[in-house]
Amino acid sequence: MAKKPLTREQQVFNKLAATGKYVNTGKVLIGLAYVPRSAPMSGDEELLQNILLGNYRLLVRDRTIMFSALLLTLVLASLFVACST
Repeated sequence: MAKKPLTREQQVFNKLAATGKYVNTGKVLIGLAYVPRSAPMSGDEELLQNILLGNYRLLVRDRTIMFSALLLTLVLASLFVACST
């Protein structure tokens, strides 16, 4: 009985399985569609991306708001202490 010739897909799978990066189970190649996650963006990269995408409302960060609130609280507390004495 003559063997059927390999399809193009089977030939590609065999070549990829021969590299050793993937595990060939006979039907699928495990790891073939794996895409590693990208590294998380830094604050500067996120800011630049928001500017390029036109999302300007996110330019003020949570840290900036909290720092401003803390600074305002300290200034008001020092004025209250100064005025009460």
